[in-house]
Amino acid sequence: MKTALHLNHVTAGYRNNAVLHDVSLQVLEGEMIGILGPNGAGKSTLFKVLSGWLAPQSGTVSIFGNPIQRIPPQERARYLAVVPQELDIPVPYSVEEVVMMGRTASIGRLASPSAKDRQIAERAMAYTDVADIRHRPLNELSGGERQRAIVAMALAQEPRIILMDEATSRLDINHRLEIMQLVERLNAESGVTVMMISHDLQLAAEFSHRLIMLDHGRIVADGRPAGVLTETALRQVYHCDVRVHEDTRTGSLSILPAPRLHGGKTGNGISIHVVAGGGCGEETLRRLALSGYTLTAGVLNQGDLDADVATALGARVALEQPFSPISPAALDKAMELVTATTAAVLTPVPFGSGNLANLALLERIQAAGQPVFLATGIETRDYTLHKEAVTRVNALLNRGAIPWHDVAELAALLPHTTLLLPTSQEEDFTTDLH
Repeated sequence: MKTALHLNHVTAGYRNNAVLHDVSLQVLEGEMIGILGPNGAGKSTLFKVLSGWLAPQSGTVSIFGNPIQRIPPQERARYLAVVPQELDIPVPYSVEEVVMMGRTASIGRLASPSAKDRQIAERAMAYTDVADIRHRPLNELSGGERQRAIVAMALAQEPRIILMDEATSRLDINHRLEIMQLVERLNAESGVTVMMISHDLQLAAEFSHRLIMLDHGRIVADGRPAGVLTETALRQVYHCDVRVHEDTRTGSLSILPAPRLHGGKTGNGISIHVVAGGGCGEETLRRLALSGYTLTAGVLNQGDLDADVATALGARVALEQPFSPISPAALDKAMELVTATTAAVLTPVPFGSGNLANLALLERIQAAGQPVFLATGIETRDYTLHKEAVTRVNALLNRGAIPWHDVAELAALLPHTTLLLPTSQEEDFTTDLH
């Protein structure tokens, strides 16, 4: 089987900012691949590199063995079609005219379309259910109608490779499935190679033979859907708790978000002190506040992102002057804050000599018999001269502190209370079940 696309140690981005980091990837002809990852993972940048719109900063990209930068754009369009998230065409071209643009690479810019070209365009419009709106201007259509017309334009190219960048996100469920079934049919019958970016994990798992998951510009998982879409991997990449169930009869996957606190659990009435800094605690602070916990934080420098977030969320914060090491006075204020703390959380904050004193807060809370939860990976975040942060964090762990890897795991570990419904609501709820 031929190699359709090949990336070899590609680093790419914009100006001096790399988005993809040393990515190597081989796509065989006829594969149908889903590209997954959170916002900012590098998915769209990957497609720009694959399509030749963005030259890599290092590494090589080839289509069917040919270096992509050496293929003229018109010839490249015969190999590859891109279906973007949206296409802005200021000129009021009709749907039919836009779809016919997909034939440009085959007929040239000045030549007239042949009967065969028109037949191909007609078939593309029929498949995508836009034939009845062929005379309407593209810029007057609804988002779903416009997207179906764009898919039709890509199909009219008759490409060997289709890159779909969230191409079904604007479609209703009926047309979404129809487009995916059409692409699946082209893949099965004509051997068209398909790569699609999708935030719909279940849709990607249903239609893709192979999934590739990106995170921070690197490939973190590559394989069959059941091997990529694991609860552990999804928690680490998407930072939320999910439940994955595989149907043993069909092999299909069901992926559902789990509640942040299960079974009526709440953080109401529980106080947690958060040690953060430099934006490392933003997500943790937000999730804990949404779960109802009473928060304190610090010591943080004035103007620090985490300080601003904590204050906005109503937390009491011990502050130090901007860009200053923690002073005894600021530490004393933080010690006062934690006197009634139920638990403490250390976020993935780096440590240097200036903020090492914050570990004294965790040691005091633990000495008072309260649980302490520590973000893993302190070895990579300790910039003190003698690795003092590693030593002190390991001592906390040896005395029973609890490690956590992501916020979803932390939410499941934290102390909580049970939210009880009023008697009347409980009766109504029981009645509804019957």
